[in-house]
Amino acid sequence: MNPLVAIRPLDQSIWLDFIRRKILINGELQKLITDDQLRGVTSNPAIFEKAIGGSDDYDSAIKALALQGKSTNDIYEALAIADVQAACDLFQALYDGTGNAGDGYVSLEVSPKLVNDTAGTIAEGLRFWKAVDRPNVMIKVPATLEGLPAIRKLISEGVNVNVTLIFSVERYKAVADAFLAGLEDRVKAGQPIDRVDSVASFFLSRIDVLIDPQLEKIVAAGGDQAKIAGPLVGQVAVASAKQAYQDYKKIFAGPRWEALKAKGAESQRLLWASTGNKNPKYDDLKYVDGLIGAHTVNTIPLDTLNLFREKGQPAVRLEDNLEQVAAVLKALPTVGLDLEALAHELEVDGAKKFNEPFGKLMDSIDKKRVAALAETTTPATLQLGQYQGAVDTKLQAFNAAQFTQGFWNQDAALWTDDAAAQQSIRDFTGWLRVAETMVAAVPALETFVNEVKAAGFKHVLVMGMGGSSMAPIVFQKCFPQGEGGLPISILDTTDPGTVRHFAETLPLADTLFIVASKSGTTAEPLAFGDYFYDKVKAIKGDKAGENFVAITDPGSKFIATANELGYRRVFLNFEAVGGRFSALTYFGLVPAALYGLNVGDILERAIRMMRACGAYGPVDQNPGLALGTALGVLATQGRDKLTLITPPSLSDLGLWLEQLTAESTGKHGKGILPVAGEPVGAPDVYGKDRVFVYVGYESEADADNKAKLKALEAAGHPVISIMLKDALDLGQEFFRWEMAISVVGAVLRINPFDQPNVQESKTATDRLMKVVADKGHLPAQEKALSAGGLDYYGVPKAADAKHLIADFFKQAKAGDFVCIQAYLTESPELNSAFNKLRTSLMTRLHTATTFGYGPRFLHSTGQYHKGGPNTGLFLQLTADHTPDLPLPGRSYTFGTLENAQAQGDLEALQKYERRALHVHLGADALQGVQAIQTAFDVQA
Repeated sequence: MNPLVAIRPLDQSIWLDFIRRKILINGELQKLITDDQLRGVTSNPAIFEKAIGGSDDYDSAIKALALQGKSTNDIYEALAIADVQAACDLFQALYDGTGNAGDGYVSLEVSPKLVNDTAGTIAEGLRFWKAVDRPNVMIKVPATLEGLPAIRKLISEGVNVNVTLIFSVERYKAVADAFLAGLEDRVKAGQPIDRVDSVASFFLSRIDVLIDPQLEKIVAAGGDQAKIAGPLVGQVAVASAKQAYQDYKKIFAGPRWEALKAKGAESQRLLWASTGNKNPKYDDLKYVDGLIGAHTVNTIPLDTLNLFREKGQPAVRLEDNLEQVAAVLKALPTVGLDLEALAHELEVDGAKKFNEPFGKLMDSIDKKRVAALAETTTPATLQLGQYQGAVDTKLQAFNAAQFTQGFWNQDAALWTDDAAAQQSIRDFTGWLRVAETMVAAVPALETFVNEVKAAGFKHVLVMGMGGSSMAPIVFQKCFPQGEGGLPISILDTTDPGTVRHFAETLPLADTLFIVASKSGTTAEPLAFGDYFYDKVKAIKGDKAGENFVAITDPGSKFIATANELGYRRVFLNFEAVGGRFSALTYFGLVPAALYGLNVGDILERAIRMMRACGAYGPVDQNPGLALGTALGVLATQGRDKLTLITPPSLSDLGLWLEQLTAESTGKHGKGILPVAGEPVGAPDVYGKDRVFVYVGYESEADADNKAKLKALEAAGHPVISIMLKDALDLGQEFFRWEMAISVVGAVLRINPFDQPNVQESKTATDRLMKVVADKGHLPAQEKALSAGGLDYYGVPKAADAKHLIADFFKQAKAGDFVCIQAYLTESPELNSAFNKLRTSLMTRLHTATTFGYGPRFLHSTGQYHKGGPNTGLFLQLTADHTPDLPLPGRSYTFGTLENAQAQGDLEALQKYERRALHVHLGADALQGVQAIQTAFDVQA
């Protein structure tokens, strides 16, 4: 049997004297708990120095904390507390289990600088206890004379205490007395004492390291004392431990102890510390094998633990040869060695051995802190031409009104004077500092990723709409898959062809499905979840839930559903963060982490931008304010078409930016239209309603796009350029743009955090689905024309397709845009056809063109379509669903749902008197798009 397991029936607990973030994340510590019955963990400043100072595990967190203005000590404490919390969580089940009294603990030591400071030790012990906020943490306090009253006080406050640096039997007795007195104080105060646990850590190998050379010197000198000293070599530490154990048995017996025990107290177990052998002459397991006894703990380094697993010999030996123990301790004074005086020397040296690495650790962290503060964000270059003066004037007005300070103070008056609207704004500003919160969640995310990989998953499918899917798309398209990451796909359309593609191509039994819905009521992700749960259940039966993860808000009804179905995990997001502002929350970062991205680095870049934008104090230049002011002022001057140009590697950033911009600004007849993915043309094809924004990489030439931008700038168009160092800079761009678009709201005096018109399409869809439930089909639409296999709706009747299309597009005038809404199955061929059509429309009509696959845009640009200015011409395209896909537990299909969404959105557009043409393309969508292209070209 594994000796680490075999030792358990002997009532000794093995704790690990080591902690590092890597073993918390990669499952190594969990494996020790599961396979080796590890019962606890201890840490100290020297251990954290090796973990934090000796690795890069913590670098992104150090940078993120430094950028928040944290001191070196604050950073150390944040890192140490996070690790201890994570370890406590791994041991929680053990701590909660029956028959495990005194186990499942993780120890965190007060600063070694407080070794002789009673008040400071008490204050820091209480602060750490509250900060870790776990019932199974132990606060380590040194057994100095100044530490004894601190131990008593902390125990009386209900704090679990690991008493460290005990080197003598006499000091151990004083420690035990302090523990008992603390319990008695607590009883007098009327407080419970059950689960107030403590261990007394008796340090061993250091005793022999100090005393053996002195004994050997006496032996070398010869004479009568040499004969006495010789048998003592290598025996003092073990003898001290065995004597302490005899005293332990006496202390925790008798009336004083029985009175406390009757109230639920557990004894303060002896813990053998410093058990890694430091003398090559001795057996490497000298302080492990020889000290096995009932109701004790041995905390051992990782190397010693591995060695004990390999060749340990578990047997109770703690009370062997007690006569020899007495003889050894009695003989020491006869050779001139005062054990108490030597113990004091060891105590002072022990504190020094913790203080020195602690100082080294602080120096290491401080160097990284200073370096982090020296790094800068990527600036934006604004070439605004004739508009520069107006932008400067508005920026000066904002600065004079201390806009940045008000922004970070969540002053809703920056956007509106209406009291109700102001409260709504305050309710949705949680995104401002959510990156700080997520930094602390990174270890748990990485732990989850390792758990998923260990479970054998081969693929991840994110199923969401709008804000729950846009950021994952950006991560998946703009980054290569990270080392150790899983392939990831995103499903954000009810199109049955797309759903079928995933159902037929993914390894369903080995796919992790993420159902992402902020409200927990969004129809599309719930439909996706039901469909794929049904598929997986057919393969795995009642274990299907192991393949599913939910991301939703606290209070969501979906939480109960996920738990009932046995979902592997439910991530609770943040109610005060709107969907389009959720890229840096669980909605974006759970998929990113599973994809193998360094989410810690992404968050660090975001916090760097937060710092540049004034999150932690006044700044000379606020990049978020500068960009937002420019875009807002340009919009008021008619330049309200934000045209994004990127290299191919960043093209999908446009999907995220579309939702953020359109849904935040498109309301009350105002707004900025984001134009993404439009082929870049010559200056003369553009009207005076454009502002061009280029986002690219410093290291990537992208010569063609840059040459076209220079031509646009020369022609008088405002051009803004943002250059990234690498893809991780997308973290800073998420925040820069979130702030900038919020600033646009302040310029336009609108609430950028609501979406009053989004619900209208949902409501219309729900009404239509009730018709389906009652009548078995959607209500018929009035047809304007049926020709060439295509059906046309929503416009006056015409003689033929070319005249109908010509009449529709003749409505376009300066400042308008054409929006192509494709409720179709995406394909490279269709994408190419739509690019050609957009180019034709832009060139002929001199209007901006936007494009999106439905129903994705209903949760993004759909707000602008109904709430923004009435400047859009909407070309809605649908096709036959052959074959269709049924939805489990519903009377309708995915195709019917998609058709209802299209019809519902068309009704909402018509309600707001938008110019809209619906074309049903029949069985061949590509051929239908080409027919529209031909009809449009005929009018050239």
